[in-house]
Amino acid sequence: MSSPPLSPQKPAVIKKVASDGYILGTGRTTRAKSGPRKGAPTTEYTFGPEISPDSIDIALQGSDSDWSYLEDQPSPNGTKELGFPLQRLLHGCPGSGKSYKLEEQASKAHWVIRAVFHPETRYSDFVGGLRPVSIYRVPNEGEAPRFIGAKVPGEPYVQYTVQPGAMLKAYHLACDNPDKSVVLLIEELSRAVAAHVFGDTLQLLDRVDTEKAGIPLGYSEYEIEPRADISAWLSMHSIVHKHVRPGRMRFPNNLYIWATMNRSDQNARQLDAAFLRRWDKEYLSYDAKCGYDDMKVVYGGGQVTWEKLREAVNKKLISIGGVPEDKFIGPYFLSPTKLKNPNVLAEDLWGYLWSDVLKARATTFFVGTQTFSDLLKVWNQGQGAPLGDL
Repeated sequence: MSSPPLSPQKPAVIKKVASDGYILGTGRTTRAKSGPRKGAPTTEYTFGPEISPDSIDIALQGSDSDWSYLEDQPSPNGTKELGFPLQRLLHGCPGSGKSYKLEEQASKAHWVIRAVFHPETRYSDFVGGLRPVSIYRVPNEGEAPRFIGAKVPGEPYVQYTVQPGAMLKAYHLACDNPDKSVVLLIEELSRAVAAHVFGDTLQLLDRVDTEKAGIPLGYSEYEIEPRADISAWLSMHSIVHKHVRPGRMRFPNNLYIWATMNRSDQNARQLDAAFLRRWDKEYLSYDAKCGYDDMKVVYGGGQVTWEKLREAVNKKLISIGGVPEDKFIGPYFLSPTKLKNPNVLAEDLWGYLWSDVLKARATTFFVGTQTFSDLLKVWNQGQGAPLGDL
């Protein structure tokens, strides 16, 4: 199939869209690769200000998204001493309030940096590392071209720079602000191979807890030399405190690392004892009280309290045996809004028990069921009693 003939109006169209600001000349030319003008010099263009109104301003000022976390202002209510261990690990069943509790307590910090682990999380995602990033060549009034950061229209080039992950961002803030607190909050710690994700920074989790010559309480006991790219990044940007050498790392005592996990999560990875002993662990029980325990939910054509329904489920799980405690139903497993909807309750509560907890044993747990479809029919939007009489 041959190419359509070049329109004689094309040069005029180019001039028109350029004069209207839709395209912008880069100051370079290239050779046409096809059509009647194949081999002839052709002016290069990129997006103009009418398509991207801030393109010129960005091109002139430059942009560096890596440092956006430094622009966040510290909480005016923050305190350096938070009254909790520097490294905490909250674990328990779904809905036990792990995330809520840490979020509430972290509100006393000046900064909170968040990370969520998943099976594909790697060292470079969490700590940081070299990654490709686009920079753009822009015209410079006849002088040597200059290259600036991402989000800028122009001729793209690729360079490699250290992209800080949540760990390096929190460490940077803590080093730059020794009189303020920084909390690194990690959700779902056990969903990744945590020791691999922490990598060489794992040794920094050993904090000084008794008097040690030259190293204050709460600082990392050992200084490490991280990977060469990260070491160079630390030195280049003078990210250092008075108890660590340039290019090295040692956690300061204003850097808190708090995490949540569920050991029985279907995506959970085994955490070794050497890793776990570096944390102050706190278990949140499935039978803790809830702020809306007395809320009425539909069941068996009537209404029962959320506390009573939850207790009935957990007691039955205990009675059949072999169900890990981290699979039980926590007090905050469902929000008040979800508890009001029988259809949502069927999917999120009964569906969780059927598919994730009981599996092959589900038919003996729920009354009169052989399939999940049977369970939904028995439930009948709250008119039935799949657990039997409460």
